[in-house]
Amino acid sequence: MGTSSFHTGVLVEIERKPYVLLRQLDDCLWQLEETRTKRIHHFTDTHLRGLYAGGTLTFIGEAGCAERTAGKHYQDVSPEQFEIAKVRRAYVLAVVDLPNSREYLEPAIRRVWERLKQPAKPPGYVSVFRWKSRFQAAGNDIYALVSGSERRGNRAHRYCDDVTAIIQDAIESTYLTRERRTVQDTLDRAIALVRKENELRPTGAQLPSPTRRLVSRAIEALPAFDKFAARYGHQAAIKRFRSVQAHRTTALPLERAEIDHTLLDMMVIDDTSGLPLGRPWVTACIDDYTRCLLGISISFEPPSHLTVAHCLKDAFLPKISLRERYPSIKNTWEAHGVMRELVVDNGVEFHSKSLEAACLSLGIEIHYSARKTPWFKGKIERFLGTLNAGVAHGNPGTTFRNIFDKDDYDPSKHVVVRLAVLQEIVRRWVADVYHQRPHRSLDASPAVMWDSSIRPEDIQLPDDPARLDAILGRSEQRKLTHKGVELDGLLYNSPELTDLRRKHGDRLDVEVRVNDMDLATIIVLSPDMKRMFTARALSFDYANGLTRWQHRICKRFAARELERYEASAWLEAKEAISRLIEEEFMHKKQRTRTKIARFKGGATPSTSAKEGTAPAAAQVISEVKPTTSTKSRRPEGRPALRFKPILRERNPRAIAEDQTKDGQS
Repeated sequence: MGTSSFHTGVLVEIERKPYVLLRQLDDCLWQLEETRTKRIHHFTDTHLRGLYAGGTLTFIGEAGCAERTAGKHYQDVSPEQFEIAKVRRAYVLAVVDLPNSREYLEPAIRRVWERLKQPAKPPGYVSVFRWKSRFQAAGNDIYALVSGSERRGNRAHRYCDDVTAIIQDAIESTYLTRERRTVQDTLDRAIALVRKENELRPTGAQLPSPTRRLVSRAIEALPAFDKFAARYGHQAAIKRFRSVQAHRTTALPLERAEIDHTLLDMMVIDDTSGLPLGRPWVTACIDDYTRCLLGISISFEPPSHLTVAHCLKDAFLPKISLRERYPSIKNTWEAHGVMRELVVDNGVEFHSKSLEAACLSLGIEIHYSARKTPWFKGKIERFLGTLNAGVAHGNPGTTFRNIFDKDDYDPSKHVVVRLAVLQEIVRRWVADVYHQRPHRSLDASPAVMWDSSIRPEDIQLPDDPARLDAILGRSEQRKLTHKGVELDGLLYNSPELTDLRRKHGDRLDVEVRVNDMDLATIIVLSPDMKRMFTARALSFDYANGLTRWQHRICKRFAARELERYEASAWLEAKEAISRLIEEEFMHKKQRTRTKIARFKGGATPSTSAKEGTAPAAAQVISEVKPTTSTKSRRPEGRPALRFKPILRERNPRAIAEDQTKDGQS
């Protein structure tokens, strides 16, 4: 970049149109000529300088030159080239005011050389004259004196356009594919295409065979994004070449939180039998500003509205009893409260109407990240990786993040951590390690950030903790009749519901909220949505502590083995399944034990299941045979049934149809 001024003969560009300053009519008015159309325009001096200040007018050289001689960009000049340019500038400055004749230039050049002794011998006067011309044409820009020796030599292509086209075809058909073939495969393909083409050409028009260097340079010339997209997929390329140009920033705790799930990279064992159960699921919610963990849920329950509800409930409520439940924890876990924004991905569990209604009732705005863009909630993604590294990796029973890191290590043989102990380990790691360790992006620990940036009165809490289960529970629309509310074959009723019917009508459309981890009670909302009523299951002995999935297993067992579809049969099935689990658990495979653990002691500490008692119906597992007590109830000659995963709810009509078909066969 050089310098210029407004004077006669200067070439300028205004709105991408070239002009030449012809003459200055007076102190305030210039006459410009458009070089393409030769039209004359008049501009005031103030207007021209305003155009220049606004970036609309640029200087492009002197009249008589097609374009200003542009020097190289400073990033393209090596330190050695710049030193040579400074030496040349010294010679140019010595002769800049001298006539361009040999008798005047040579003595000045000699005097400069005796002072600098660079280069090895004095440059010729013709060379200095050329340097002077380029320097002046560039507006005294030193980069116009940079050596252009790299442009010397023959730079014409050695291969004709036909060979280049064949190489491009080979690259597209071989290298730029999802099979991700190598450069050598691409070269072999190009050579084969050239030989095939030469078979159709006369001897004097044969094409030369391409080399590996030629193919490699052609591949390197392709845009990196296009190459990666062709070989790994467009979404992978977007992820690899993403650019963080702006991101959502927060200024206060509980302004924004992120939630997600992961499988913990650790096998756990059963609390009583000591057999490996598998890898538990972890659902965690983190505060965006302080990086404090607000809530966590650990269980064998796959990601669902239930696990999200448990995690959010843990995030909302103060963790007062944490140190009483786990005396080994030394520090308090202060982070809790209702956040203003909740960032989730596009999992099915986050698109439920129940979650949306719960968040809106608490004033939480749900933000869904774009598809396949985990970096939009990068803080929770990073925390889950840190959790795995801090708790699972390096300990007995770890499954490693990569299967190739496993070698001959069998995690099921080395696992020693019980699920109840893992619950304590994770919470102790969060409270005593993660929250107390300085965070590299905060220059402070998350616990210090929380304590220093929020006051107790700023923490928003649900108005009624007792209503929290109702708000976070699964929402269903049901009819309230004289029988009560029917849900999954169970009937719920209470005196309060009778009074509600007497006030609003004998048949009411009501909304119910269900805790899928305990079907003993449900919450019924009044038609005006102002009151909530708790209704117990009429078969309370059966439903108490029973999960929804266990209930479905019991119904299927009773329908197929006991040939009854009623509460008494379900209770009998519940007891039978408990015996089957105790008898068969020791002989089941790893995957089967994982499914059993989902029901047997696999709930989080905040669930309603009592400690020390296992819910009765684990998924009775695709290969469990009925016991003697169940065989006596099967019609004679009917083969022993094996149980498979539930695909849909069964009803008495469907069961009767199946029995009819079995009898006909």
